[in-house]
Amino acid sequence: MIVVVTGATGAAGRAVCARLGERGDTVIAVGTDAGRLSGVDADERRVADLTDPDAVRALAADLGRVDAVLHLVGGWKPGDSPEADAWLRPRLVDTLANVVEAFEPALAASEGRLAIVSSTAVRPDDEQASSYARAKAEAEELVAELGDRLAVDGGAATVFVIGSLGEEGTPAAVLAERLSAWLAADADAVNGARLTV
Repeated sequence: MIVVVTGATGAAGRAVCARLGERGDTVIAVGTDAGRLSGVDADERRVADLTDPDAVRALAADLGRVDAVLHLVGGWKPGDSPEADAWLRPRLVDTLANVVEAFEPALAASEGRLAIVSSTAVRPDDEQASSYARAKAEAEELVAELGDRLAVDGGAATVFVIGSLGEEGTPAAVLAERLSAWLAADADAVNGARLTV
């Protein structure tokens, strides 16, 4: 499979790229820092600002066929404030919205799929208690809507849920393994799912 991993320079992105390489996928790592990206295990490395819709559209057009996108762009700020909203939204919501808009045609054409990593801080069907949870909940809604559209062509969109990443939470290698297994899962079984890691 041809798999685009966004947020590839973070701990999760690095682990996922390495695992997919072991699986035999063609891995395209996307990040904003060329220096950090150079150390990521991938077949191709692309520098792109995913908050810029034009840059994301250009990236998608240049890549052509894509079978899956693992959107691992993250960020965290505490509290519930306009300042936190303004910092979190571009990272957690706008980047995803731009990726969905740009890559959906390629994913639809290849019975492809997209996944994000969300948080146990999100309370589905409840009012969110923080700026972070609100942004993550909005991202989950974008994935659910995409899943409805991709299902028509045999694709899937899925949310993976963790408490945190790293020593105190889900190890990056465990998340990478779950995402790798998801790529091989039946699309109908995972489309629209909210899966706890």
